Amino acid sequence: MIEVAHVSHAPVDRLWSVMSEVRRWPQWLPTVDAVTPLEAARPDEVGARYSVEQPGLPRAVWTITAIDPGRSFTWESEQPGIRSVGTHVLRPEADGGTTIVLGISWWGLLAPVLRLVLGRKTLDYVRQEARALDRTASADAGA
Repeated sequence: MIEVAHVSHAPVDRLWSVMSEVRRWPQWLPTVDAVTPLEAARPDEVGARYSVEQPGLPRAVWTITAIDPGRSFTWESEQPGIRSVGTHVLRPEADGGTTIVLGISWWGLLAPVLRLVLGRKTLDYVRQEARALDRTASADAGA
């Protein structure tokens, strides 16, 4: 599993409002080119599916599998030989800040190959995503 923890001074509710709007990720996230809901009228809820395009990666369909509103969501993508699980967690801190914890894990026959080929790039993407989420939420809070 690849996991990154990033401490933010932004409150959890502000981070959640940015992180949970996956349709808007391409506007602020350098690692995502497009997020297209497969059912445009469906809310962002368990079972909602999205086509996600990222630089240097094949297009993938991600399905939300769990949501704890205001705190976390998980989504999964399946392709032959591989299941990817992406986790997005916000942990409120006593000082009013938040720890952002983003992760991805791969399961299946091709998981070891994917880790070898994409592990370093994926770690870089997850780090960029945590920093971009913090920057975006902090900038929006100051506006």
